[in-house]
Amino acid sequence: MGQAPLKRILANVDRCSGCRQCEMVCSFNHENAFGSAISRITVMKEDVFGLDLPIVCWHCDPCNVMENCPTEALERNKEGLVSVNEEKCVECGLCLELCIISAIRLHPERSIPLICDQCDGKPLCVENCPTKALTYIESEKRQPTSPNRILEETLRRWRITA
Repeated sequence: MGQAPLKRILANVDRCSGCRQCEMVCSFNHENAFGSAISRITVMKEDVFGLDLPIVCWHCDPCNVMENCPTEALERNKEGLVSVNEEKCVECGLCLELCIISAIRLHPERSIPLICDQCDGKPLCVENCPTKALTYIESEKRQPTSPNRILEETLRRWRITA
């Protein structure tokens, strides 16, 4: 516990157009193929009011997901990022259930957790976001706000009620 401030990818729901370019550039960079299912960033869509919110790992500290991995396959690297040790992973999927912001998904073929690695300090999703909805900044915030709460707060701020 008590990591130094960490650079994080932040999403601005007011700017996201839902184009999913972040997902495509991420999937191609990591998997050499295009597809939302193999991306380490996910665009959550709220279709009733047309809101889109990119969700990406916050590398929480403390990290409930990492602390509860039964095989200790999730580790924190020297940069403070949570990563997957594929040799230790038993593909149980508990990490998906425990992530408070639903930022982890399993690879559809290998069943290992897909967790953002910030592209070694140069996140391509941020660089390629056409609306500049993503930023990469140092943040001391320890826990993210849940995506549903962000969308609810945005609707309230926009004076829209469901």
